[in-house]
Amino acid sequence: MENPEEALEKAGTLLPDPMALVPSALKEVNVLFIGPVVNNYFIPAPDKKQTPPRWEQGSYRLASGKWPSPGSTADLMDLTPYNGSSIMVIASAWNEEVISQARIFGVLNNVACEVIQTFAYEHLQEKEEEITVYISGIGN
Repeated sequence: MENPEEALEKAGTLLPDPMALVPSALKEVNVLFIGPVVNNYFIPAPDKKQTPPRWEQGSYRLASGKWPSPGSTADLMDLTPYNGSSIMVIASAWNEEVISQARIFGVLNNVACEVIQTFAYEHLQEKEEEITVYISGIGN
């Protein structure tokens, strides 16, 4: 019996590389952030996955695209609707001021955020790539 790969080669059918079908944003390192929004700034909880932490404690702006923006206008997200709440974010890049390529996928009250930070955040960080695929719609 023929090997399936040999049969495809004989038929002249080439299947695309699976990674070619994955959007480029999902090929980058994706990191889970969680924390409150105060005065339009996101204050992420400390990194529990790596030591030293991957980001510094502080207040950050969020950008949906790459930062700095290649265009003349900034693509910073307006976090006004989230003031007083906490959010869960998957992002691909960050510096000391901006978390970029950010996708907000959860809005929580602050008590729920504290519970997740205390009991589940470290486990969720272990699943960052799986969460990224799921919220992108590819894994649904």
